[in-house]
Amino acid sequence: MSKLFHLAGETLSGLGSLRWPRVSGGRHPEYGYHQVPFLGWRFEEPSAEKLRRVERAVATTTTQVDWRIDTSRRNWLLAPSLILGDSEDGAASPGFNDRVISAMQDQDFCVRAWADLGAMLRTLREL
Repeated sequence: MSKLFHLAGETLSGLGSLRWPRVSGGRHPEYGYHQVPFLGWRFEEPSAEKLRRVERAVATTTTQVDWRIDTSRRNWLLAPSLILGDSEDGAASPGFNDRVISAMQDQDFCVRAWADLGAMLRTLREL
């Protein structure tokens, strides 16, 4: 497990009981290329206050790429806006996988976004 996975789990658990967290990103374990980072999770009891705290961390962290939170489904997702697209249903929208594959072609983007994700989690932990 990555350090960022542990940070995500501990940080989100501080807001409430988690069913599960998932962190995607970092280097591919077999091929070594950088993957597009995103954080998915589900609280046992989601609430507007929990969402506001995550939104505040995203808004107050200086990032290198734009980020958005997708709460259109029961699993919440924090991801670069580039891969969520313009629709309200973000990761569930047609073309999500194509946008992820396209973003992965820009390895600099993946590295910058990975650093952003860690920074946002550290901000959330401090709030």
